[in-house]
Amino acid sequence: MSLLATSTFDTRGIALPERFSAWRDSIDVIFDTKLDEHSDPLAFNARMDASMFGDVVIGRLASDTQAFARPQTKILADGLDAYLVQVFTRGTCSVQDGRHTRIVRPGDIYIIDASAPLDAVDYGFEHITAMIPRDMISRNLARPDGHHRRVIPAEMPLAKLLYAYVCTLSANRTQMTASDGVAAIAPLLSLIESILNAPVPGAVGQHDGQAVEFAVLNTIKDHIETNLSNRDMTPDTLATIMGMSRSRLYRLFEQMGGVSKYIRQRRLRRSLQDLLDQSHRTMRIGEIAWRWGFGSESDFSRAFKQRYGVNPSEARDARSRRGTTTQTSNSDYERWVSEMGT
Repeated sequence: MSLLATSTFDTRGIALPERFSAWRDSIDVIFDTKLDEHSDPLAFNARMDASMFGDVVIGRLASDTQAFARPQTKILADGLDAYLVQVFTRGTCSVQDGRHTRIVRPGDIYIIDASAPLDAVDYGFEHITAMIPRDMISRNLARPDGHHRRVIPAEMPLAKLLYAYVCTLSANRTQMTASDGVAAIAPLLSLIESILNAPVPGAVGQHDGQAVEFAVLNTIKDHIETNLSNRDMTPDTLATIMGMSRSRLYRLFEQMGGVSKYIRQRRLRRSLQDLLDQSHRTMRIGEIAWRWGFGSESDFSRAFKQRYGVNPSEARDARSRRGTTTQTSNSDYERWVSEMGT
């Protein structure tokens, strides 16, 4: 049987003056990165060991201090729609979250939503990252868009289990077959979903009634997803179709900003996917807006710019520019990540 696909990038085989620039070009598939003013580029080292576990990329990265960023321009250009679940084994990370700074320490679990902007600095670190396509777990999360820059403390029992499991997968990757890798992902996803859905400390734990509500919520989400093109879909019509009161419907979507916001965000996300899809490059902006349930091109453009910071044509141009400048990857992990993009 075939072994798990693996990939290694190591700066130790590169001339000293070129090490950081080579690493910067490689990791550009996910992040913009730079050294701080106190770092010596001639002393820089980085090593990435990655494997493809089915549709999930798991990579161990050990490197010197550097800043990582995902600006809106990169998000729109690469179309990467995935969760990055990082397990820190050494070093720390400083994450900017508005006016606040979050610190990630060894043993902590750190969540990055690749569809949202990021500014962070990792200090003399080693971490293992599971890069998971959003569609693999988002349906099973109570708040699929509410985990960006979240830090799960090492003291949490489920965090300890996830830490041990991810480290075990990484340590044994070279002995695993491709079928082993696929089989190993189901328990990984289940554990991550349990952690992200767990109540915050001090809150009342989940009971049977909450489990029923979660199942109802998923049923409504499925209906919304298959009817995004229906311009007549509103909270009132949803409540009628689902046989529930408007107040219950609003309560189910309260943590997501309300049902109207959820519908709009899903329509915008589907529209963005069309804009970034090169096979749809001849489709007019108005056609995309109409396809996903917007009443007019102007309403769509206004909502799109409010959500993504650029208008639809600028988002399409950003993707097109990346398509003309992207070079052949030197490492398999770069290709795996690129293929996750829209």
